[in-house]
Amino acid sequence: MRLFRILLPLLLLAACSPAATETAQAPVAGADALAPETPATQKSDAPTQYWGVKPGEALPIVWQDLMPPGAEEELIRQMTEFYDALEKRYGEGFVIEEGGADDTMPQFGTFDVAHELDGQLVRIPGYVVPLDGTEQGRYTEFLFVPYMGACIHSPPPPPNQIILVRAPEGQAITDIWIPYYVEGTLSTGEFLNDTGNAAYALDFKSLEPYPIPEP
Repeated sequence: MRLFRILLPLLLLAACSPAATETAQAPVAGADALAPETPATQKSDAPTQYWGVKPGEALPIVWQDLMPPGAEEELIRQMTEFYDALEKRYGEGFVIEEGGADDTMPQFGTFDVAHELDGQLVRIPGYVVPLDGTEQGRYTEFLFVPYMGACIHSPPPPPNQIILVRAPEGQAITDIWIPYYVEGTLSTGEFLNDTGNAAYALDFKSLEPYPIPEP
């Protein structure tokens, strides 16, 4: 079985994870209500143009909202091209030798973003991937990703499905294997690191466990 068919479910998890599917974006009041008038200067306490979201309240979003039109198609194109090249080199049903020259995995996708969310206070469910922390066990930077284990197992999600969270005062996180809601002001750019490059950053406001119903 081609590696592409193994990788594809990870892509689907980004849109279909339990944390993502149970959160809905607030409806908007019209076609022009989606984007703030001045997204580059929009502040978290400024009036929002999203229906049902009061000034100072976080806009609830899901990971799909971070993917601009055409981003998913480009992601699939890159993945298909990569695995087609490997299959052409090694033949159908190939297996990459561990430690070999081709035992690498690029980060697929682009830094294309949903510019209307730049400067918006948001709330999104996902999982934590620790980066930097203090000696007291508080994280000052971490990645926020759409599914468990992302960036730990290759390849990472595309950059526009990774959020670099910056918490200068540090945030205690006792369990990285459970979903959370993170809240803060979103910004766009190219935030590079060895774990997974991000197209979004978030100035941290709060983190709380995602409520999982009892079976």
